[in-house]
Amino acid sequence: MEALLNDVHLGAYVKATIPGKENGFDIEGIAVYQERIFLGLRGPVLRGWAVMLEIELESSAPNLLKLKQLSANQLYKKHFIYLNGLGIRDLCLDGEDLLILAGPTMDLDGPVRVYKLENGVNIREDVLSKPEIIKEIPYGNGDDHAEGMTLFTEFTQTRSILVLYDSPAEARLQSDSDVVADVFKLD
Repeated sequence: MEALLNDVHLGAYVKATIPGKENGFDIEGIAVYQERIFLGLRGPVLRGWAVMLEIELESSAPNLLKLKQLSANQLYKKHFIYLNGLGIRDLCLDGEDLLILAGPTMDLDGPVRVYKLENGVNIREDVLSKPEIIKEIPYGNGDDHAEGMTLFTEFTQTRSILVLYDSPAEARLQSDSDVVADVFKLD
């Protein structure tokens, strides 16, 4: 958080007391590729553009990690991704592509989509990215807000994603400890 305090785009959001679910600073997605960590921000969404941070860590003492210096004055890379005003709910690696689960920044019903950012693990910092929509995810009325996803081929034997929901609809609750998730084919 200290590294972002003076960031021209995110600093004011980090310093503000805006709740994360009100377009404040909110990290929700994470994906790890080799030594790099990608952090998807649910908020803030800036003029329709979602933000993804890229960091690397290094050991600074036994059992302690710190941000690795990526260049002379930089501890992180910032990527702007056009998701039609939606924030990043989750990230998922698909080879070198990044799948992005996107939904409203606020706790509202609204469109939920999976985007594919081709070669996303090699995204350049100075480029505005517009990934393709690969799947529309259904959402409920006051419930069924998609929050997480992972690649899944267990039962279908085809490329699919497993999607889990925050505030699952009553029909998803099978018992005190069982909740039904959705599997969507990607191809």
